Amino acid sequence: MNLRHLLSRVLARRLWLSFSRINNQVKKPPYLEGLCLFKHPQNIYLGNRVRFLRGATVLADLKGRIILEDDVIISRFAVIESIGGNIRIGKRSGVGDFSNLYGQGGVDIGEDVMIASGCRIVPTNHGIDDPSLPISRQPSSSKGIKIGNGTWVGTNVVILDGVSIGIGAVIGAGSVVTRNVPDYAIVAGVPAKILRFRPGFTAPKLIPDN
Repeated sequence: MNLRHLLSRVLARRLWLSFSRINNQVKKPPYLEGLCLFKHPQNIYLGNRVRFLRGATVLADLKGRIILEDDVIISRFAVIESIGGNIRIGKRSGVGDFSNLYGQGGVDIGEDVMIASGCRIVPTNHGIDDPSLPISRQPSSSKGIKIGNGTWVGTNVVILDGVSIGIGAVIGAGSVVTRNVPDYAIVAGVPAKILRFRPGFTAPKLIPDN
């Protein structure tokens, strides 16, 4: 074991003592590469064997919690930021390189979800109803975002506030998701539209838009 590896393990262990645990069964500390950044670790709840690759950034605050369950991977230079809301990422899910997840209205990501590189998950929206006011001064809304178990979110996807994505869905690369996506649907485009359903599945009852 070289000195760099040893120092990394020591740092991971010290940080591990600062993080909160999901429950008393959590005994395996996280793996951390270099340049990782954390804020308010007391509001970052970890499961077992969470992996933070080079440059991963996880920023909780005094109001918002971030929960990373067993075997979650936060990849290189991905940013997870609560901004007053709660974020949960389920077991064995991963967030790709340079992706950004914000928490204003709450984000709930299920188990075995793959989020590819360069994605943006944004659970808030600016008001635009009053043309006499700059958009920056109008009230925002924050409904939250949900992503079901086993979903695959392709590269450079944007998911906007109020969207619920069902189980096992596929979101094509570069899509902008503005409406709910049913279970096992394959969607793509700007805005994203249903192209078809995965083999063996037919159109289920649609999830009502918020």
